Amino acid sequence: MSSNAPAPQPAPDDTWHKILEPGELPEGRVASVSIGHENLAVTNHNGTYGALHNACPHQGGPLGEGSIENGLLRCPWHGYDYDPTTGQSPPPFDDAPSCFAVDAREDGVYVSLPPEPPRERTVSDVLVETMTNWGIDTVFGMVGHSNLGFADALREAEERGDLRYVGVRHEGAAAFAATAYGKLTGRPAACFGIAGPGSTNMLTGLYDAKVDGSPVLAISGQVPSKVRGRAAFQDVDLEGAFKDVARTSTTVLAGSDHAELMTLACKTALVERDVTHLVIPDEVQDIVSDASAGSPAGRIGSRLIMPPSDALEEAVAAISKAKRPLFVLGQGARAERQAVIKLAEQLGAPHGDDLQGQGHRGRFAPAGLWSAWAQWHTGRLLVHERE
Repeated sequence: MSSNAPAPQPAPDDTWHKILEPGELPEGRVASVSIGHENLAVTNHNGTYGALHNACPHQGGPLGEGSIENGLLRCPWHGYDYDPTTGQSPPPFDDAPSCFAVDAREDGVYVSLPPEPPRERTVSDVLVETMTNWGIDTVFGMVGHSNLGFADALREAEERGDLRYVGVRHEGAAAFAATAYGKLTGRPAACFGIAGPGSTNMLTGLYDAKVDGSPVLAISGQVPSKVRGRAAFQDVDLEGAFKDVARTSTTVLAGSDHAELMTLACKTALVERDVTHLVIPDEVQDIVSDASAGSPAGRIGSRLIMPPSDALEEAVAAISKAKRPLFVLGQGARAERQAVIKLAEQLGAPHGDDLQGQGHRGRFAPAGLWSAWAQWHTGRLLVHERE
């Protein structure tokens, strides 16, 4: 049964926003609607519309995915009930989600919302800025109730052009995508999931990264710290779950050195070519912070690899004496492709793009076939890029 509490009234500085077209939400149904940063559970019960903050006060359950049972909006997680118009709980409970004024007009349904406060920099921003400073510019993942704060920091970074976020339909796909990224580029990408089984879905892809030496940073949302260990919804020991697959698995606490923890995770993934893992409880993600972001400055040596000078001199001497020298360039030269092509042109040697115009299969041919062709036909340098 619904409560007798009055419906909420708009404040003088509120703004009306259209949330539904006429007849869009049938009688007795519930829907989730987002306006700016506010997510609403919108109801239509007995011809009256209601708009509540789309988070159950008990543990943040998505009320917009609930149902109206016996005149009350029921949270889909634990069955807590609220008046669909006022948000009030039936006695003896007194918790209630925020409720907003609603006006059903001829052209649709409107909700009155207060102005959004200015966005403040948070722990999540510190973590994301540190991550991008370390060169992690691609994140694959899924957004959910327990990682919203970090997801908002990712959104801000993407708007600045610091990274790209790739949404997936399953966290396992995110882990495999990050693994493939590391294998192809040698640089870590991140995979991102919510608490509980959402994050454990990433394990299979992360084991693939571990056994193949692909650098990956895994990031997990977590239930609020105050309900950890109390059999809360999706309360899983994620540090323990990731202990075997990850070189490091660390929970970011309110009092942690947040930039340092992300720095260590990024550095370990890059240098050790392994999986690292950070767990970020829900309430920690939104803590306001003015801490500086971390960076690789002074934390890592040069990644360039060069042969010993005597071995290089020996190779130059051997090439100089050879009548039909052949250069086989592997994946390590991919980033310097233009420099290698310039060398080929200086030597007057053919390369993949030239050979395409001569009726050959060019860059799409297997490297072994082109090597054999180059040695037999030219005895010179062949530049080949496999795609």
